[in-house]
Amino acid sequence: MRKWVVALIAGAVVLEGCGGGVEGSPIAVERWDPCSITPEALAATGLDPEYRMEGWGEGIDVPDWGSCVFHAPGGVDSAYGLSVMSSTDHTIAEARAKQSNREGRDSKIGGRDAYTYRTEFGVAIRDCQIALEVPGGVVVFTALYRIDDGVDACQVVLDHVTDLESAVPAAPK
Repeated sequence: MRKWVVALIAGAVVLEGCGGGVEGSPIAVERWDPCSITPEALAATGLDPEYRMEGWGEGIDVPDWGSCVFHAPGGVDSAYGLSVMSSTDHTIAEARAKQSNREGRDSKIGGRDAYTYRTEFGVAIRDCQIALEVPGGVVVFTALYRIDDGVDACQVVLDHVTDLESAVPAAPK
């Protein structure tokens, strides 16, 4: 009988501890894996479905960000690569506020908040990035051009983001 009473009291304490406080409580959001983009989606947008580099490289750990790099057909000899990064620790507002981001402009892609900008990589690389708002964070697509072929890196990344937007977590409501 004593064990039964103790169990009943313990159960009531546990239930009381679980009650209330649910409204407005934050729900942990799991970081989306950029390497989860399917080979079929990559091929449909014109990227090499066979190539993907997960993470940051051997011995490099960047806990705030998940990263995956894809190449245009031609692999490592292609004109550009597409980097896709995701974070639940950073936001699209940070991309807008960062003073080293140049030529920034706001837009909507697939009904979600987007911000397009360029950064300085030096004379050897041309870039353009699009930050997309996702639940609890941001996904950043970057086109990095090694070859000056006259193609606008911002148009290239926009084309890929438009094609791949449905692969990232749903837009916040």
